[in-house]
Amino acid sequence: MAGSRMLDYYSARLRGVELNGSFYRLPPATTLEKWATSTPAGFRFCMKANRGLTYSAEGFDRVGLARLFAERMRTLGARLGPVLLQFPPVRQRNIALLDSLLDAVQTTTACEFRHESWFHPETFEVIRRHAGALVVTDEEKWPQAPLVELGPSAYFRLRRGYTSRALEPWVEKIRSALGSHDEVHVYFKHDPQAPRLALRLQREISEAEAGSRPPRRRPSTTTPAAPGVARR
Repeated sequence: MAGSRMLDYYSARLRGVELNGSFYRLPPATTLEKWATSTPAGFRFCMKANRGLTYSAEGFDRVGLARLFAERMRTLGARLGPVLLQFPPVRQRNIALLDSLLDAVQTTTACEFRHESWFHPETFEVIRRHAGALVVTDEEKWPQAPLVELGPSAYFRLRRGYTSRALEPWVEKIRSALGSHDEVHVYFKHDPQAPRLALRLQREISEAEAGSRPPRRRPSTTTPAAPGVARR
């Protein structure tokens, strides 16, 4: 399929995409405007926050970059989903840093922590105050966050290979999140099987919901785009 048709094809089948390219560089505003006008209402772009916000050395102007990043991302308008703010494993709990970044971004932010010291009531309170989300990541290398209701959005990153049986526990967790959040985002690791997994998960959740009280919002089940898609 031609690259120019990929977004149309993708957004007709799935409800959101997590883009990694913004971790390395800010997309031009014209690109974001094109994405926003090329996708249906209800589609969400979840942009990964630039690495300078959490991976930089002390003395770097993280707050200034956070404001610049957020201003650029707002070009997406209603298509902007939660910003993914990832903290590396070497970055232990720093409540002042977290609070300053969330205050600067001023939009719904999903926080992924790769050091377990962050899983603390102080952290949860800051995220709750900013109406953010705690990312639940399923990956062997990193600790898995608890499923805590902190704001209107829930965010899952499923980063393994999954059989139907292996997906079953996640179907139940996501169904639970649907009952208490306005939006639920579920993203798979970018590999050739990810779109198939996303569609399967979407189907299994719909089947599980049949006959029960419908959720307030269907989940945005999809796969993180490869950097090549993010650069379009």
